[in-house]
Amino acid sequence: MAYCPKCGIKVERDNRSCPLCNFHIPKVNEADVAVERKFPKAANPYPAHLRRVLNRIFVFVTLLVFVAVSLMFYIDYELNQDFTWSRYINISILAGLGILYFSFGYVQNYYKVIIGISLISLVLLFGLDIFSGSLDWFIPLALPIVVGTSAIGVSYWSLIRALSVRGFNVIGFFFIAVAILSMWINFFINRYQHETDLLNWLIVTAFQLLPVALIMIYVKFGMPERIKQKIARKFHL
Repeated sequence: MAYCPKCGIKVERDNRSCPLCNFHIPKVNEADVAVERKFPKAANPYPAHLRRVLNRIFVFVTLLVFVAVSLMFYIDYELNQDFTWSRYINISILAGLGILYFSFGYVQNYYKVIIGISLISLVLLFGLDIFSGSLDWFIPLALPIVVGTSAIGVSYWSLIRALSVRGFNVIGFFFIAVAILSMWINFFINRYQHETDLLNWLIVTAFQLLPVALIMIYVKFGMPERIKQKIARKFHL
């Protein structure tokens, strides 16, 4: 439906003049008329602004770390004619910078974040151990604990993504993952201290899993529905 540009009444598209005021209505090809957007396209400038701020902070921290590492190497060499204490400090600082890189959101994939932080941790622990002259605790203790923690983290995230209904399942599986991780760490610590007793380890494991199992059973069958809904709203489950 067209409108008269003079009096504004509706007219047929094929009318050449207005039936009310007899004003000449020009024929306009609608394909040639530019469609004007009434509302601007919605855009949130905050993420881009936040990213620029984080980039500046990370660049500043990186330069500060470079200066600090170089200065400590120089002071250590001038005092001892060798790199002694500065190796421990600098490898810790560089590892912290690597973890800061992941914390600033430069890597968005969860699996890559877990693997990256695990590799940084392994390099840090390997360096701290080998700087003492021999690998005493890295292979029997640090390596299996870090690898196990990474495997449990990746498995937990994969399981959560595969769930069709999450809710309280996220919390339940989190407690299970923490219990399994505690058992894993406890086993290798006892083994490193040459105190591995299978029966004792099984008893400790059972006592670690028992509270988690009781809590999950209570949440599933004993907790009132109104409390479940309140907790779900509170934590966005």
